[in-house]
This record gives sequence, structure tokens and C-alpha cells, in this order.
Amino acid sequence: MIKETLVATRSGATQNPMQRSLTQSSLTHTVKIADPAVSVPTSGKKMVLMRQVIGEELRRRRNEQSRTLRDVSRDAQVSLGYLSELERGQKEASSELLAAICFALDTPLSSLLAGVSSEVARREAMLSDRTHFSIA
Repeated sequence: MIKETLVATRSGATQNPMQRSLTQSSLTHTVKIADPAVSVPTSGKKMVLMRQVIGEELRRRRNEQSRTLRDVSRDAQVSLGYLSELERGQKEASSELLAAICFALDTPLSSLLAGVSSEVARREAMLSDRTHFSIA
């Protein structure tokens, strides 16, 4: 599902996309945002989403340390809700945010990314295997 965002005019007011064509002073770009619960298909193929794998890896490492979301969010100075959304793969994390979370988890960013890379490769291989074999 795609959602259209509100468009801000130069005067600072917001309009819905239908009203923007009536105003000459509106911005020229509308941003389309994919619903995070829906994976984006590529020519009918399933794909691995980095945000989901990163979130799973963050959660796995946090649970290995027997730490709560509240502990890590406090130490990383990230809101509890946002960290929860990251772990569920609903939000994309910036490199600065990932670095802060890794610091709070006392794990190198490179280690997190290596784990993510390995998992993405494993899932891609599984998807590739499924496309080459079909059950008759």
C-alpha cells in the first residue's frame, strides 16, 4: 500500500495532494511512502529486506545479553518505541543510530553488519533455491 504525504506550501501551511494543484505556491514534489508492513515485490519475486534482518540481529544480540528494550533505549538514548520499531523491521536506522545502539550493546558495528550480511546471503540463497525447484 502506498500513502501520499501532505505537501507543505511555502507559507508553511499543509495541504492534501488534491489541493496542491490549486495553489501555485506549493512545492513540486510529493513523496510516496511504502507501508512498512507490506514487502515491496520485484517482478513478482520475494526479496530480503535489510531493515528486517537488521532488526532481528539487534533483537538477537539484546536478548543474548538478557537486556530489556528499556535498558538499551536508555543507554543508546533512543526512544523505547523507536527501538521497538527498529527491532520489528518497521523503521530504517541511520548509521549514527545503529552506532549508538551497537555502543549500548557493547558490540562493534562491523560485527552487527557482518552478522546481517551473512543472514542476508543465507536468505537470498534460500529464495534462489526455491525459484529453481518446483514441486510437481
